[in-house]
This record gives sequence, C-alpha cells and structure tokens, in this order.
Amino acid sequence: MSRKKSAYEVLGIASGADDAEIRQAYRRLAGRAHPDRHDADADASADAHERFLEIKAAYEVLIDPVRRTAHDEDPEGVLAAEQYRERRRAQIRRRRNRLRKLYDDRT
Repeated sequence: MSRKKSAYEVLGIASGADDAEIRQAYRRLAGRAHPDRHDADADASADAHERFLEIKAAYEVLIDPVRRTAHDEDPEGVLAAEQYRERRRAQIRRRRNRLRKLYDDRT
C-alpha cells in the first residue's frame, strides 16, 4: 500500500512555508492542472480535474491556521477529509449545472 502525500508534498513546499509561498505554489500548480486547460481530451481532463481537486484541498488545509495545525498532527486524516469535501462540492456543482441546463432547454 502506498503512503499518502501530505498537503506540503502535494504543493511541493517545505513544512515551514509562509502564506505567500503556499499561495504562489497553489497558483502555479492549479494553473497547470486546471480542467479547463485539458478540455480536448476527456481522459486528460478527468485526470487534471482530480489533480486540481487534490491541489485545491491541500491549499485549503494549509492556508487556514486551524486546519494547518490539525494537518501537522494528522496529515492523512485532515487532507483526506478536505479532498472528500472538494470532490463532493465538485459533484454537486456538476449536478446543479446539468439541472440548470435541463431547465433552460425546457423553457
């Protein structure tokens, strides 16, 4: 079984990084992995979307001082919970967009 990455490893930064370094790493990685940049290939888009959600979850954990402290104590638990929340939010947004499109098509 492979070891899960910590939020620091996901963003490629040191554990003592300040908010500016965290933000800079997030913007650099999110720009590369953003799903909109990979629309041509469905498989690449799905992989990019998962990677983007992982990067976003790591950023959300590290930018909040309370969650960052909790992550430092239990890296896998806190990051896994945040990744789950990000996947659920994305799923809800997709469903909402599909329903909105269906509604717009009917009117």
